[in-house]
Amino acid sequence: MAISQNLLKRSLVINVEDGINADGSTRTKSRTYSEIKEDSTVDNLFAAGNALASLMATPMVSIMLSDRCELLEA
Repeated sequence: MAISQNLLKRSLVINVEDGINADGSTRTKSRTYSEIKEDSTVDNLFAAGNALASLMATPMVSIMLSDRCELLEA
């Protein structure tokens, strides 16, 4: 049985530093950008994430790509 996936939503998530927890670890906050084009390459998304992060007041921790897909039986 073959399974296919149907992309429903794609988001770019940039995690930035947001202070220090009581135990001394770094606290993070995420910034989510929705309605990302399906045909965007990861290279372009990474470049866009870095460009957006450079405009933020706090340092970037990571860039993530979140895909929400529906799995269908073919």
